[in-house]
Amino acid sequence: KKMSLIKNIKFFFIILVLFLFPFGLISYPGNKIYYIIFTALSTYSLIISFNNKSIAFETFFALLFWLGFWFKLTIQISFLNNQFPEGVGLFDYKPESFDKLINIVSICIISLMSARKFRSKFIFNYKDYNFKNYKQENCLNFYSNFRIIILFVYLFCIFFFSITNFIFVFFQKGVLPETILPLGLNNLINWLLMFGLTSFSAVLLFFEFHYKKNNKTYLKFGFIENFLSSISILSRAMIFNGTSLIFGFYRLTDFGGHKIKKKFFIKSFIILLILFLISLIIVNKSRQHKDFPKELQIKNYLPKIQGIDNKTIDTLNYFSNEINQIFFLISGRWVGVEGLMAVIGNKEINYNTFVNSFSDKFDYSNSFYENTIKKNNFVSSKNSKIYTVYVPGIVAFLFYTNSVLFLFVGIFILSIACSIIEYLSFRFSHYNIIFSYVVGNVLAYRLAHFGYMPQNSFKLIFAIFFTIGLIYFGLNIINKYWK
Repeated sequence: KKMSLIKNIKFFFIILVLFLFPFGLISYPGNKIYYIIFTALSTYSLIISFNNKSIAFETFFALLFWLGFWFKLTIQISFLNNQFPEGVGLFDYKPESFDKLINIVSICIISLMSARKFRSKFIFNYKDYNFKNYKQENCLNFYSNFRIIILFVYLFCIFFFSITNFIFVFFQKGVLPETILPLGLNNLINWLLMFGLTSFSAVLLFFEFHYKKNNKTYLKFGFIENFLSSISILSRAMIFNGTSLIFGFYRLTDFGGHKIKKKFFIKSFIILLILFLISLIIVNKSRQHKDFPKELQIKNYLPKIQGIDNKTIDTLNYFSNEINQIFFLISGRWVGVEGLMAVIGNKEINYNTFVNSFSDKFDYSNSFYENTIKKNNFVSSKNSKIYTVYVPGIVAFLFYTNSVLFLFVGIFILSIACSIIEYLSFRFSHYNIIFSYVVGNVLAYRLAHFGYMPQNSFKLIFAIFFTIGLIYFGLNIINKYWK
């Protein structure tokens, strides 16, 4: 009997953990028993997040959590000589400090698993719903009648907004806007390119699924949107929105009683991965062109070829440098462990620190996290259009209080809140699980990268509810008035 796709994913992570674990155990400077417990909890939490009873937020957050803590810590201590490129502030690297670090993370994992259990019992499970038929016939009829026009408008919006934003810079990560639109329309461009257009991809894919009974063709349009939008806003996180579409479509196919064609989903992810790697090269090149600060301590995994300069050697060295950049991102740019190390290293943190963090303001120089937590008082030029932001992540941010209890309760409450928002996105989109997977991914990504100007988080919540409302009222108006 062949393994299911989900079992293949679990098997991949188990093999990866088994391969890396001995290196981590040997290199870990603290109590080895704590590291074994930390590894077991991290791996178990990740594996169960792919079960049928899990929801999108839990899957994506568990994955980002595992990458940001267990994976990154293990890679850094085993192979990269404790580089921790994002900076660890005043962390002293003592064995007892490492023990404190991973024990705090282990407590957070227990909180996450407790929230998952609570959500499963008292809030909702996708398995409890019937996905076999779409009950809003008027919406489906409207879609079938205007299918070509809808697709044309959708594709036009993808190319129009991504190209115009790239040229005029209404919104790009790490760059001040070069063009200010009236009526706050820059925020609209931001929303569309961050996840608004991906949400429309989810709606289109959902209707196409029911219109042509498990039609997978339109998934590629979602990939094109992710690819162009990521390049447009200079984002290196394209793969997350794309994965949410694949995983949401997989769940719809599975729960809808259709046969899972494993080759299709593997092929789709490979295509997404290739587009992601191409987008990384293009975005890195664009960032260099805009004079972004160079990444710190990029290790030469692939050394440069020494010799007489010619086009072939120059080309090989160029691709060698790009691959080094990609390896650096894979090993060093996940958010989590460094933020918590910096907080542990600061002996002055308390509840006042947590409260004061909400007064964080935009500055060309360092954020509250950089100045107050890491004590890194770097001053940047006020004339620069480029700024760099380092974030602590939600675990480190909640631990500004220096209270493990507050951290445990905070992680639990936030997980439940995100679960409820994902449920609302599912319920008010006519049970569109692809869309709710997009929302779950957005929430997980934001929490994992939390901490910079936290008072602005209401903007993301507003954007999500705006999207939910737009889809809800749009579908209800069509269902009511289209016969």
